[in-house]
Amino acid sequence: MKVLMTSISAPGHVTPMVPLAWALRGAGHEVVVGGQPNLMPAVRGAGLCGRPIGEAFEQLLHLRNMLPDGATPIEAWGRVVDPLYASAARTWAHQAHRTVDEYLDFCRSWAPDLIISEPFEFCARLLGGVLEVPWVRHGIGLTGRAARFEQTAAEALIPVVGRLGLKEGAPEPVLTLDNCPPSFGQTGAATHRPMRYVAYNGTGAVPDWALKRTGVRRVCISLGTQTLVLNGVPLLRRIIEAVSGTDGVDVVVALAATDQESLGTVPEGVRVVESLPLNVFLDRCDVVIHHGGAGSSLTATAFGLPQLVVPQFLDQFEYGDQLAAVGAGITMDSAEKQNGVHEIRKAVLELLNNPVHARSARGLRGEMQAMPSPGDTVAVLERLAASV
Repeated sequence: MKVLMTSISAPGHVTPMVPLAWALRGAGHEVVVGGQPNLMPAVRGAGLCGRPIGEAFEQLLHLRNMLPDGATPIEAWGRVVDPLYASAARTWAHQAHRTVDEYLDFCRSWAPDLIISEPFEFCARLLGGVLEVPWVRHGIGLTGRAARFEQTAAEALIPVVGRLGLKEGAPEPVLTLDNCPPSFGQTGAATHRPMRYVAYNGTGAVPDWALKRTGVRRVCISLGTQTLVLNGVPLLRRIIEAVSGTDGVDVVVALAATDQESLGTVPEGVRVVESLPLNVFLDRCDVVIHHGGAGSSLTATAFGLPQLVVPQFLDQFEYGDQLAAVGAGITMDSAEKQNGVHEIRKAVLELLNNPVHARSARGLRGEMQAMPSPGDTVAVLERLAASV
């Protein structure tokens, strides 16, 4: 079986699909990941074959240009979800207009039996309709169920749908894979199937310190590349100040190598690690502080850790809401809260000292572990491809 996986040019959208790609490869199937050229380093880093499509597009630069100087998204826009989903849908629908013909040329030569895409990559549904190949939507957390941006995308895709001769419009997916735990509200629809989230955040060497328990509690801070590019360095510094001032706590800050210089000097005792995957060391941590991105949220959930969420936009607020609702985390969903060192420290101490949060986090991990694995899902995909 030949499987084409597609993603927008954001590494955080392709990494949740990597474990399924590995499972398919392990079962003997061919997998190619299609995407714009700036996605290819993440594809190659995962040990997968890629097909560059179209021209590079830097989503983060586009977003940063929308922000006032020095302001984070939550400072500039507040708690906003649906309007930004609509904006994102139009952005990626426009990219689909630009890339679908090149995708079609590739597919007509390579002849995939199945197409799998993350929710924001709209070419996949067009390819499925034109080529009559089954299309599967691979969830990337809560975004995988965000049907509210589908209508905006459908409207933006009307010209290309007509040009491609899809008289009934772009098809719906034959299956949606949902990798959120049931407590996050999984749908019971027949075309939805749960699939366990397997933490993959890139590759790296396991350092000595990650293998040891120091006798003190460890807090991991990881705001991802996106938050820091969107004027988030002052927020990261406030969080470091808040946590490093807490007695009996070991602090690990995970960031990309390119962000080290902008962070500058950190307090004594704070460990800064560059380009080290979270899944390498989270089993030695007690609390995770992050921005609410799908990868960070679900990785921390997979390790059964209480989480402090400092969301900026889109589904990041919803991850914070879900974690708080089940008792596994605290969300600071306003600029006022995020701008206060005392407020941040208070929340961290609550997560460290109140056992309710740790129990709830372990419960979510148990739910996730009980879900079918990517390996279990391969047979389902094989049957879908064979049914055409």
